[in-house]
This record gives sequence, structure tokens and C-alpha cells, in this order.
Amino acid sequence: MMFQLLNQVIEVKSPDRGVSAIEIEFVVENCQSGQVNVTDIMLQSGSIATLWKGHPSETRWSLDG
Repeated sequence: MMFQLLNQVIEVKSPDRGVSAIEIEFVVENCQSGQVNVTDIMLQSGSIATLWKGHPSETRWSLDG
């Protein structure tokens, strides 16, 4: 199984108006058979993509046993 990390910056056409909706479309081309599994989608504000970090409550600490 092959995993691929993709990120892309999308420019807002009119930043002074804000964003009222976002539509995401996944397109698979030139595929004769098989399957595509989308596991995670993360939307972030700003111009720099960062990796996902879990919430502290999701982290197992040494005091947890």
C-alpha cells in the first residue's frame, strides 16, 4: 500500500469578503481497478502547512500507567 502526503495553498479571491463555504472534490484519473482510501483531511488558515498534532488528552503520559 502506498501513502502520499499532499498539501496545497489555496488563495482566497477576495480576502476582505471572507469565506462562506468550502467545497472539496477528489478525482481519481487513469485508474483501471483498485480503490482509493481518503483517511484524513485537514484545513488550516495561514500560508504554512503544519503536521497534525494530537490534543494533549490524546497523548499517553508516563503517569497514566
